[in-house]
Amino acid sequence: MTQFIATPGVVYIVGAGPGAPDLIAVRGRDIIEQADLILYADSLVELSVASLAKKADAEIIPSSGLHLGQMVDLMVTAAKAGKVVARVHSGDPALYGATHEQMALLDDANVTYEIIPGITAAFAAAAQLGVELTIPDVVQTIILTRTAGRTTMPEGEELKGLAAPGSSLAIYLSITRIKKVIEDLIASGGYTAETPVAVFHKVTWPDESHVVGTLGDIAAKVRKAGYTKHALILVSPALDPALKGAERRTSSHLYDKSYTHRFRKAEDAKRSKEKQEAAGAVSGVVQGEKHLGSKRAGTLVLGVTRNGSALAASVARSLNADVKVPEKFAGDGVATYAGSVVNAIRSAWATYANFVLVMPSGVAVRAISPLLRDKVSDPAVVCLDEQGQFVIPLVGGHRAGANALATEISTLTSGHAAITTASDVQDKPAIDMLGKAAGWALDTDNAVTHVSACLVNEDQIGVYVDPLLGDQSAVLGDLLAQPNVLSVPNLDELDIDTYIGGIIITPQAISDHHQHLLQKSVLYRPATLVVGMGCKRDVPVADLRAALTQTLAENGLVAQSIKTLVSVDVKADEVGLIALAEELGVPFQCVPSPEIAAIDPTGLSASAAQDKLDLPGVSEPAALIVSGGQLIVKKQSFSNCTVAIAL
Repeated sequence: MTQFIATPGVVYIVGAGPGAPDLIAVRGRDIIEQADLILYADSLVELSVASLAKKADAEIIPSSGLHLGQMVDLMVTAAKAGKVVARVHSGDPALYGATHEQMALLDDANVTYEIIPGITAAFAAAAQLGVELTIPDVVQTIILTRTAGRTTMPEGEELKGLAAPGSSLAIYLSITRIKKVIEDLIASGGYTAETPVAVFHKVTWPDESHVVGTLGDIAAKVRKAGYTKHALILVSPALDPALKGAERRTSSHLYDKSYTHRFRKAEDAKRSKEKQEAAGAVSGVVQGEKHLGSKRAGTLVLGVTRNGSALAASVARSLNADVKVPEKFAGDGVATYAGSVVNAIRSAWATYANFVLVMPSGVAVRAISPLLRDKVSDPAVVCLDEQGQFVIPLVGGHRAGANALATEISTLTSGHAAITTASDVQDKPAIDMLGKAAGWALDTDNAVTHVSACLVNEDQIGVYVDPLLGDQSAVLGDLLAQPNVLSVPNLDELDIDTYIGGIIITPQAISDHHQHLLQKSVLYRPATLVVGMGCKRDVPVADLRAALTQTLAENGLVAQSIKTLVSVDVKADEVGLIALAEELGVPFQCVPSPEIAAIDPTGLSASAAQDKLDLPGVSEPAALIVSGGQLIVKKQSFSNCTVAIAL
């Protein structure tokens, strides 16, 4: 066979195949043998492949420790020096090889490249099993895909939709989320728990292994095998061993309607998708509404019956709360409502932080159910009978304080507080109360109910604390003492299936790569950012808001973690700054000029305040003084204001 002759000055992007050095294409082998520079993906390609080099002075460099720019620089330099370059990727370069961005940069550098195809792991796995993935009347389509992780999936490529026809599926880069993969596959209607599946670890490598089973039992087998990377999930009706059995050769029963139904539930899948889209539409409406929790204050006690109204008035006096009862049952100085108590509750819903409803629980539930939104914004709602014997926290047991309020009222009425939240019953910390005293705020995008269930059901929970925040063990002590709760060093670790639930504590924005974690996690925003601002006189609040918004976005921070807005004392009456602080719901604090003048100016940005106010600056020193911490965003200058952020 004639050897392929590589051209000097060309970068060859070589598909190394699934792992075994003798499964690389002949042309790919020839190129590696002639290469002067071999840059290989060592995390996925066996060294034995790169070792096919025959030139004594060939430079062999693993790429796992290099970023894109470094890799391309090496290739461009070598190619322009007239060398043969082999960029060796696993499998086939067309599939999950991150080759597109390399080729674009090589184009920019006017460097010629050629692609040498390779065998992808899916086909090597099928060969190892001795199966065909396209069997007539069983399956005629193969889909190569992955699930969303740090790399998001485009709209319409979600696994549930792809799986609906029951085709042969090769799922790459998803082994850490195999439980979610199985849930989506079965939910699609295209597969059942009995559908055959195989998971290959490092297929064709010297230490290759694999497990086979069904969607119903494969997760346990993968966990026992310890696969966490370098694994491929292969799902297909073609893996059914019965397709090769004697019964298959003498009978066509495998192709009757029941068999087809087993793997192709197109109508069921369609209905399921329609339900998901409808649920998503409703969810979008709810998430789009403005949350009212931060605007509520005080307590309203409502009665319905004569005895209930008397108890309501008594409880309100003890709680220093407002009270409303029907006019016919009102005593001196007691406010009344006209018409239905349901309307009275609904008209006051956006105003009060706590509702004490002295009435039958059925009436209370029907009144509040259309008004409920989420754990972050819903008020505390406590219901009690007209004798005060049973005091029931209906809504907001933890975060809104309904459990504590019910306990207080039961003491007043000599009744019983019927606390039903599982964490209280089991004496476990409340997930939605973490860090409340420290000023942590629950983000509206969270899975509090799911994570709370994980805690009480003893499913594994991972806790990620942003390194910016330092040691938070004093706040998390009771939680971290739970045997099913572990700290994780980063969000990638939280992504693995080991952690059924997660808790994320960070003042930083969640990247697109990690957005999917919010489906199983509670997101806390600690009040830890001190925003320093300086501005010209009478700057509109809209300009100040835009400057702050841009600064936060460019530095990956969120407004929910702002603790206070600060400036210099000469800006104490600046209307725009005062209004911005009110919008943010944080204090506006002004630092005396002498304190700023006394600060060490070393490291501070140059500032116009040096000439105008005889100060080393405004935004940076004010933020540093009030925070007592470190500057994490140096002064950002805008046309009429400056912004700096300290931790």
